[in-house]
Amino acid sequence: MKKFKFIVISLIAIIFFTGCNKNKISNEEKIAEKKKIEESEKFRKDLRYKEELARDKISKLYIYRENKKEKTQASEIVGEFSTFDYMRVLKNSELTDESVNKSENISGDIIISNPSRKIKLSRKKEDGIYRNEEIKKISSVIINSEENLRDKALGLLLSNQVRDIETMKNPGDYQVYYTHLVKDFFEDGKLIFLATVVNQNYSYKNGIFNSESGYTSPMELRYVLDQDKNFVLDEKIEAMDGAGYGPSIQKMARGDDDISGKLMFAGEVKENYDSLMEELFYKAQESGLKDFTHKLEDIPGYEKDVVYIEKGPNHIPGTIEIAKKKDYEEAKEKVGKENWTYCEGVVYHKATGIAVKGIIDYFE
Repeated sequence: MKKFKFIVISLIAIIFFTGCNKNKISNEEKIAEKKKIEESEKFRKDLRYKEELARDKISKLYIYRENKKEKTQASEIVGEFSTFDYMRVLKNSELTDESVNKSENISGDIIISNPSRKIKLSRKKEDGIYRNEEIKKISSVIINSEENLRDKALGLLLSNQVRDIETMKNPGDYQVYYTHLVKDFFEDGKLIFLATVVNQNYSYKNGIFNSESGYTSPMELRYVLDQDKNFVLDEKIEAMDGAGYGPSIQKMARGDDDISGKLMFAGEVKENYDSLMEELFYKAQESGLKDFTHKLEDIPGYEKDVVYIEKGPNHIPGTIEIAKKKDYEEAKEKVGKENWTYCEGVVYHKATGIAVKGIIDYFE
């Protein structure tokens, strides 16, 4: 009888714990399902928000300035700022449900505007995030971003401006401009931008790009108010060549050593390569070029019998240098026997899948 009771109690315990376990699994499944629904709703909301941006064809940038009455007033920075540029600025941003009181407009605030919405782009990072404001009638909704969207938007506007006034005939079918904004400020009623502009011009053949020409130049871009109280480009000042290079940059920086240092060294290839490849990606896409990105193992002419290089004195982070094994080994054997040993190859940019012709001159 005791044995029978023990068996019954054991069965009850098993049923009880099995039921508890099922309830636990059921609760975990419910939580997971709820999380999936919330993420899906957030994704759809974010997608709708970006689709609305894409439908708007008119995009402008405005900057707040102080007028003679010592009040802030928004003025358009006149220049090309396409829907494509608008989408690029906001593509990695995240629309939140956080509603806040509208912040006070101060001199230097940038508004990115189209018929659907106005967004004030943040200048300060808080806990690793820029909190941009979509301005509503009564309050603002926060749009989070890890990138400084203010500098990115201004950089795109300035890149378009420099491209449009470029007088040099550049070889290559794909002219790419990237502007690294260092500082912007008002001076004697003018809007001043200090920036380093990087230009690269590419040709394209058999799935691979080739850099034909380019330059990197610190610049001062001066904008003045027109009769409609909007800012229009008045003058582009480039750093001088030769002995005048350093002094001309010091003059641009108004004697600020920190700013002059940033202008001098903002053009480093390693620092700008990601941005240049992103610009090339959009330029090629905008031009209607097809099949110009590749998986690592599918680069035309470099599908097999190759060497992959991911470190070295001239290696660019985020890339893989690729050479044909035969060419690499032949060049390697010549190291120390000639002044400059190299072999041809390609530089593969992992983020975009773009391959650009390159030279490999270090060997293991």
